[in-house]
Amino acid sequence: MAIAALVLGICGFFFVTPIVGLVLGLVALSSVRRTGQKGKGLAVSGIVLSSLWIALFATLITVAIIVTPDPAQRDANGNVVKAGAVPVFKLHPKDCFTLPAGALGSSNNDTRTLKVVPCSTPHDSEAFAYFDATESSFPGVDGLRTDGVSQCVQKLDGYLPDPASLPSGSRVQFIYPNKDAWGQGERRVTCFLQFPSATMTQSVQRDLSSYNADQVRFLNAVNPLAEAVSELNALPDSADLSTLQMSAGAISNAAQAEVTALTAQPWPSDVQPMVDALVAKQGQVAHLWARAAGDDDESTFEDDAHQANAAFDMKDMQAIRSALGFTTIAGGAGGGQAAA
Repeated sequence: MAIAALVLGICGFFFVTPIVGLVLGLVALSSVRRTGQKGKGLAVSGIVLSSLWIALFATLITVAIIVTPDPAQRDANGNVVKAGAVPVFKLHPKDCFTLPAGALGSSNNDTRTLKVVPCSTPHDSEAFAYFDATESSFPGVDGLRTDGVSQCVQKLDGYLPDPASLPSGSRVQFIYPNKDAWGQGERRVTCFLQFPSATMTQSVQRDLSSYNADQVRFLNAVNPLAEAVSELNALPDSADLSTLQMSAGAISNAAQAEVTALTAQPWPSDVQPMVDALVAKQGQVAHLWARAAGDDDESTFEDDAHQANAAFDMKDMQAIRSALGFTTIAGGAGGGQAAA
């Protein structure tokens, strides 16, 4: 037993062996004292080694408990009521948090948890949707980014029908699995809004019923064009001309559809002149994007895309929004993609 205690003490890194070694060492030491047999030195060595291993494991467990953040607490509706840690791939819509420095723009980011807080607590980000990537093999960073922007922008309308009401500088972002996480079976892409600073103290979620009929009509008219432009902006630098042409064609169609929707019915008398001014310019925008969609080289495409962007006058849009009574959500608000 003394020999076994020593061997198990030496092999204490197997975790359970130092416990058995300690027991055998104590029994062996007691037997040696009672019978006078040899083995006292072996038993004592086994007891000491096993005790050291047990003390080491106890220290490591204590440190792990201290440094591991408490999990977030939620109410019956799933809303965070007490700040705490949430795995990055288990974020809920309406989870508010402040993104750690350096978490954006890196496909090698190994962040595994985020500290979520009640949305009344200052924060700079808010999750609003998620989806599972469906590719059978890792699609690469560019593939996940393109898919992320496309789906997240579309899902935002269901969470916040008026994205233009966000504080200036707000951006749609997403957390996607990097290659290592993908290899472990993770497929979830989480969509979130990031604001320029951690000063937001409310959720930005809004229900469509909180808008009046004219506001809903206006949002239905203009949001598809904003989504089409966002998808073009999200294309990777490596996108080929055919992909750019397809996106330009989608923008042209959305701009023309916006004109049709804005002119389908009359607007209130104080709003109609502003809508007429916007419609005139959006017709030109649709024409320029259609021309870009037919360009046969990237240089010409870039020139036409630049002209199309310049033709869009944000002042007309803001004037209509003001006349229709749209408001900006109070708070601070900022951008990239995070891979985990």
